[in-house]
Amino acid sequence: MRNVKAAIHLFAFAAMACAGTVRAGPAGERLYGGDVLRCASDDEQTVHCPADTRGGVRLIRRTSGKPCVEGTSWGADRGGVWVSQGCSADFVFGKGGSGADSTRGTRVIKCESRGGRWSHCPAKTDAGVALAQQLSKQPCLRNQSWGADASGVWVSGGCRGEFRLLGVEAQPEPVAAPSTVLRCESLDRRARRCDSETGAGVRMVKQLSRSECIEGRSWGYDAHGVWVENGCRAEFELDFKRGGG
Repeated sequence: MRNVKAAIHLFAFAAMACAGTVRAGPAGERLYGGDVLRCASDDEQTVHCPADTRGGVRLIRRTSGKPCVEGTSWGADRGGVWVSQGCSADFVFGKGGSGADSTRGTRVIKCESRGGRWSHCPAKTDAGVALAQQLSKQPCLRNQSWGADASGVWVSGGCRGEFRLLGVEAQPEPVAAPSTVLRCESLDRRARRCDSETGAGVRMVKQLSRSECIEGRSWGYDAHGVWVENGCRAEFELDFKRGGG
């Protein structure tokens, strides 16, 4: 009889565990009707949030205390957005910005030994390699748990880190022409229009309010100016040429 009860308890525990597994959803949270994706790196881990990045990705709001630096603690690939090092942020898609396989910050690469296995990351190592930041609890020791050869960087023993490729410069950002910045504020959550020449387009460069400023919902623009509502207060860059055009 005692064995029968133990078997029943074991079956119930297994059923609860399976139910918990079924409830677990994919990384990332869709906000504002699916227009915005929130992707969060908890405990410094790298998290990948599936999304369609073909139209470009733009970070519109950082929600963590840790910095979000493109190419270092966040980026985009063909399957979605990744975040690491405690970066948590909201992203909007299809409105320009970084395309799939973002290459900003390419002089620093991430290489990870998952499950203690040896892993090789292709890179240009002619001028040498240095450990820029250790991401794992397991130590990253040169010539023990990481090293470099003629074709890239290797890691093992659970080492996960970011490695600086010496002598390889990151792609410089294009120098933009001086832009005009307009401040437009929705006071007491009332809608307001700020007349201006919008030219090729407009982008928000700095949110000033606690209320969310989401393009198409709490702010937008037309040929005659910028509009805000629902408490959005922000600064906007005018004549912003989307897609680098």
